Amino acid sequence: MMYLRGMRRSTLLAAMIVALIDAVLAAMIITSLLSAHPSAPVHGSLRVTTAKGATTTTSPPSAKSSYQPLRVHPPQSAVERAVNQRMVKMSLQGLSVLASESFPSPAISATYGAIDASDSASATLFAMAFTQELLDIDFATATREDLLAWANYNNAPNTLTGLPTPLSAKALCASLTMHPSPVPTAQAWNLLAKSRTTWLVSGLVVSVNPAWIQAMNSGWLSIDPLMVIYDVSGLLTVTTPGHPPVVQSVAFALTLGGASLHPGYGAVALNYWTLN
Repeated sequence: MMYLRGMRRSTLLAAMIVALIDAVLAAMIITSLLSAHPSAPVHGSLRVTTAKGATTTTSPPSAKSSYQPLRVHPPQSAVERAVNQRMVKMSLQGLSVLASESFPSPAISATYGAIDASDSASATLFAMAFTQELLDIDFATATREDLLAWANYNNAPNTLTGLPTPLSAKALCASLTMHPSPVPTAQAWNLLAKSRTTWLVSGLVVSVNPAWIQAMNSGWLSIDPLMVIYDVSGLLTVTTPGHPPVVQSVAFALTLGGASLHPGYGAVALNYWTLN
């Protein structure tokens, strides 16, 4: 992807993340039309079944924790090779952009606590808990830095890209802060805090993205056995003292995977944020 003159760096990064997922899914779907393969399971819980011929591994334990997300090594079928080659090519386009981005260190706080372990063990429950915590905001008492630190604590590395882990782990915060995204800019957050605005999400509906189902049925396997893309929708009630509440519909795609810092699911990226 070329850096276009006049394009904001944040816009470029957002476009890179969305284009990457689009390209990967397109590659998997196109390849599926060329070969017939048995269906692969769509991941919806922490229980994992390793594909025949695949091996499992964990990364070397770090000094801080013995926990490491599970990884598998799928058989190198024609489908696997074709998709992986496409992903490597796409990852090179985002390397320099992500390398220069900086986000708050992973942390939980009194305002943004850890998601329950029982919810982290289920893809659907984690998606709903993550969305509720992300969008239930009292801007006067919460800070943008704490929200991004909490999100970073719940990140899962973007294994689709083939980027080094320190960079792939930035994908979540990048997707949350680049336009269009659910997290307001620092300036907008301050204005919402001064007006004592609150957000409250309700009526959440979570379903597996159809393109992801088709990709899994192509015979390709992610090295992250927990990876799955969900379509999430719901209602966002915006309340400001002195004004009637405003109810808007929200929708987005949420990619999950094995969390970086705790057992169970984490969030890889949030894309296609829509607010009506």
